Amino acid sequence: MSKEPTVPVGLVEDLPLAVSRNPGTTLFSIISSTFGGADHGTPPEWRRAVRAAAPAGAAATVRALLTAGHPWAPDSLALTSAVGAGAATPVAEELDRLDPDALLGDIGGRFGEDLPAAWRRVADRPGEFLTAYRTLARSVWDAFAPLWHQAGALLGREVERVGVASVTGTLGTVVNHLGAPVRYAGGRVHLPHPCPQHAAGNGRRRLVLVPLASGFGACTYSAEDPGLIWIGYPLPGLGRLGHRSAERHLPPAQDRLDLVLGPVRAALLRQAHRRPSVSEAARHAHITVSTATYHCDLLTRSGLLRRLRHGRETRLCLTEDGAALLDLLA
Repeated sequence: MSKEPTVPVGLVEDLPLAVSRNPGTTLFSIISSTFGGADHGTPPEWRRAVRAAAPAGAAATVRALLTAGHPWAPDSLALTSAVGAGAATPVAEELDRLDPDALLGDIGGRFGEDLPAAWRRVADRPGEFLTAYRTLARSVWDAFAPLWHQAGALLGREVERVGVASVTGTLGTVVNHLGAPVRYAGGRVHLPHPCPQHAAGNGRRRLVLVPLASGFGACTYSAEDPGLIWIGYPLPGLGRLGHRSAERHLPPAQDRLDLVLGPVRAALLRQAHRRPSVSEAARHAHITVSTATYHCDLLTRSGLLRRLRHGRETRLCLTEDGAALLDLLA
C-alpha cells in the first residue's frame, strides 16, 4: 500500500494563504468532467450545453488524453499556470499563450522518451493539437461563461469566508471541510494521491485555495511547485447558480442586459470576456466593424471596456466595472 502523500505548509496560525478566482481552473474541470473520465459532479444540464457547443473533432482529440491511462495535463493545458499569481488571468489570454515548443518540453519532462500513445500523437503534431484544443476550450467557455459570471458573488463570499477563518485561527477547520478529499494536520496538507511530479522538500509552502464552479464533486490540486500547493474544491453555494432570475420573477438575464445597454452594446460586452478584436466582436454581433467601433468607444468611455494591444491587434477586454455589470445582469 502506498504511503499517503503530504506537503508541508506550516502551522495554521501563520500559514501563508491566498484564494484564487481563476476561471481557467474551472474551465478545465468542466472539460475533464464532460469529455474525460473525471467525475466532478457537473450537473447534467451543464454537460449537455457544453457538449452541444463543442466541435466534434476537437472534443475527440482531448477525450483521447483525458481517458488514457495517464490522465495528466501540463499547467498550460489545464489553464492553471496563473493560479499562484495575484490576479486571475482571463481564459482568452491563457489560451493565447499556448506554445507548441513549451508543450513539447512539458510532455518530455513528464514522460521522457516513453510517451503513452495518446501523448505521442500530440508530440508528433503539437501545433495541430493546440489549434483543436483552443477551439474546444473557447467553445466550451462561450457556453459556460454566463454561469461563471453568475458565480461572481459566491466567489466574493468565499474569499471573505476564508479571510475570516485566517484571522480567527480556524483555517485548519476550513481546509478540512472544503468538500475535497484533502486534510490539514500537524502543519502538513495530506493528499489522496501523489502528483505526477510532486516536488520534494520540507520547506514551508504557500497554500492557494481555488474555488471551482464546475461541479459538486470537483477536486484538483498540484504540489509540483516547491514553493506552492494549490487545491481546487467545489464553490460553496453552487446549487444556487442558474436560479436567481426565476426566484425574483425578473426577465431573463439576457433581456435585462439588453434593456440596460441596448442589444448591440450588450452583445459586445458579452463577447469581451474572450478578448476579441473589434472585427471579431462585430462578426459575432452581426454588425459592421464601423458600427462596432462606435459602440466600443462608448463602452470604453463609460469604463466598461478597455482596449489591449496584442501583437499587431487591439483586443477588447472587460474592466472591473464591466465584469461587475455582467455579474449583476447576465
